[in-house]
Amino acid sequence: MTTAALPLVRGSKTPADQAERDRDRERVQIRAARLRLTTDRKLGKPTPEWVRKLADRPL
Repeated sequence: MTTAALPLVRGSKTPADQAERDRDRERVQIRAARLRLTTDRKLGKPTPEWVRKLADRPL
């Protein structure tokens, strides 16, 4: 038997899984905003307010 005819599985589609992926994406965005804050501070650059607000959110 070959696997060519089998459908590809790309994770489950339950709402709980979607919520988990959304939360993971949000955590990545918060960490990126915190990194940008640190980088801007070290370079002496101003950080946009939306980045500051995102960085202030809890993980």
